[in-house]
Amino acid sequence: MITIATPSGTVRAVPSEADATGSVRYSLTGAARGTVHVTATISPARWDQFDAVRASLGSASAERELPVEPLVRIRGRAYQGSTVRVLAHSADVPWGWQGPVSLVDTDDRPAPEQASQTLTAVLRACASNYAARSDFARLQLAARRHDTPQLLKWLDAMISYAERAQARWLEEAEAHRVQAARSLAAWWTLARWFTARPHPVLALLLVPDRESLAHRAEYLPKWAEISRGAADEEGRRLAPFRSEYEGLARRAAAPENRDRPYFVVGQWKGGGDVDVWHVEEAPAEPGERADLCDEYREDADNAFWSVEIVYAGSPEAAAEQARREPRETSERIHRELPRP
Repeated sequence: MITIATPSGTVRAVPSEADATGSVRYSLTGAARGTVHVTATISPARWDQFDAVRASLGSASAERELPVEPLVRIRGRAYQGSTVRVLAHSADVPWGWQGPVSLVDTDDRPAPEQASQTLTAVLRACASNYAARSDFARLQLAARRHDTPQLLKWLDAMISYAERAQARWLEEAEAHRVQAARSLAAWWTLARWFTARPHPVLALLLVPDRESLAHRAEYLPKWAEISRGAADEEGRRLAPFRSEYEGLARRAAAPENRDRPYFVVGQWKGGGDVDVWHVEEAPAEPGERADLCDEYREDADNAFWSVEIVYAGSPEAAAEQARREPRETSERIHRELPRP
């Protein structure tokens, strides 16, 4: 359980077991009630990099086809909105976060200042807790596997549109260039005729007015340059689209991580030390795994020992990971403590 201090009072958030899409739902009680949905997501800069975390009030998004979760309520008023934790940057800098986005109630009214601060604190706390999970790499993989087909479909449509736009601009640039060359050639032909045999009609055709050959020969090359610049701009947009598409497709074709869930039983001591007593493979089905873990934890509470779910490639790796993570956490807390 996470305890979050907010301007509206204390909020407690209890995470669920991660589902097959890599998502975790945090059930809120206290000053705010409802559900925060958290999942790994694409980087704001690169769609083929899942190095961000999105926390949403209620369901994550319609695209993930998830059931609608209870919206977060403060004093009976329900709110919607989300925030994104950009893991490439520290959480302590403004650009480490995107949002929160559109903190509004169900009538599309902006959240009051206190409620907005409370919701922001809750979203950020849940996102940070999710990103710090020991199985975060597995959740990233699950989210990537779930979202990649839709992302590839979107990128394919964007690439096709940009390619058509680029081809259209190139065709226009070539048409303007050809028309400019023809207009210039026609003007010189008329000029030679006028020189050989002056005539009022030829003089009229050579006058540089708005629709004359001379005017067309002057502005059409500029139009060709503009169209060519637009084609180049589409090409610059195409490059990252294609790179992201290739990155997603390559990852989708790569062998999946074979880490499996394990129950690690032991006693967590002070200073980050852990005595591991037993390791067994947990059920693969999330619901069955959660039920069995609850039974084990109830027994553990009565006997003063602990049960954790660890994802690893073998029982030995699971035991080592269970020992390493508390030790690293203890060392980090020790480093961050203020010196007297």
